[in-house]
Amino acid sequence: MKTSELRFNIIYTPGTVRYLTPFVTTLLQWSDLQFRLIGNGCSEAENALLQQVSDIDERLSLQILPNPRMQPHGETLDLLWQQHEAKYFCFMDSDILATGPFLQDFLPDITTADCFSSCLPLWHCPADTVIPADFQHMHGIHAWTESGQTIACDYFVVYKQERLSATINATGAKLRVVGWNEIAESNQRILEQLGQRRADYDSGKLLTLLMLADGAHIQYRDSDKLKHIGGFTEVGARPGDLLFSRGRLDRIAARAPALMRNGLITGSDDWYARRAPKHGNGWHEHRTLVSRVRRRTLTARYFYLLLVGLMDDRPLPQPPHLGDPEADARIRLAADDLQRLVREVRRQPGPWQDRRN
Repeated sequence: MKTSELRFNIIYTPGTVRYLTPFVTTLLQWSDLQFRLIGNGCSEAENALLQQVSDIDERLSLQILPNPRMQPHGETLDLLWQQHEAKYFCFMDSDILATGPFLQDFLPDITTADCFSSCLPLWHCPADTVIPADFQHMHGIHAWTESGQTIACDYFVVYKQERLSATINATGAKLRVVGWNEIAESNQRILEQLGQRRADYDSGKLLTLLMLADGAHIQYRDSDKLKHIGGFTEVGARPGDLLFSRGRLDRIAARAPALMRNGLITGSDDWYARRAPKHGNGWHEHRTLVSRVRRRTLTARYFYLLLVGLMDDRPLPQPPHLGDPEADARIRLAADDLQRLVREVRRQPGPWQDRRN
């Protein structure tokens, strides 16, 4: 396999195009990959910007989805797969930027795996990535089962088309989000044999599990040369410029001295978990989800405000405190990378150039 033959689909949704398309320049700089920009329910102005961006390099192409309304992510992936004819079906989130030659970290895994994935979000902590046996909901961030099976993430993915198509044709499964009652009985039996009966499965999870049951090689590997914000399109780019806060305890924890801050953040998660409805989840899953939503939302909104500030000359926000030293460090480093990137693209000729200079 030549990596130059791989073409990644990058899906853009309303409110994100101006702020996330500069990331493409870093992917071009640090790889020989091809990229297809997908407009999903974007405005005419955003689609026009996507066209301008796709014109900057021959490795970029553009597809505007025909439905004027934004389609769910998994359904969009199903549509793109139906149109796909190459040996590999690849997609990645639009809020991923590169800071170095990341493909070197993925070889030879990317060539040997039937499904290869990468790019955990900046806000993750190790406990997020393993789904315990008693959890009811399988999310995109779950890369491994408690028994050690690799189930991949849905952020940066390379499927071998032949193996993926064989599973789709044999099982009728799709890439979209799916609940247990929507799954065919034959596929339910396979999931139960794997020990993976859940209430629902995030994009791509059902197919990956069915591939795994059929003996496919599923691989996950990270690279510190790819920075994935995580949640930007769903959480960050919403109207309003307020950073996330569940209430007074969150605000107190954010302002507390460094030595006290992490303990207060943990206490806040406990407090708000007790107040929030569980929706049938056990306490462990509920408490984990409350913490994850906080970290994801804080991070996504911070980077949204940061990019708006850098691109539109507005005030820059202060970095959030997530209560995990490694995640906090990743966020600070990625913020520095973004500031350098935006300064560069605003100075250079192209669709983001500052016309006032």
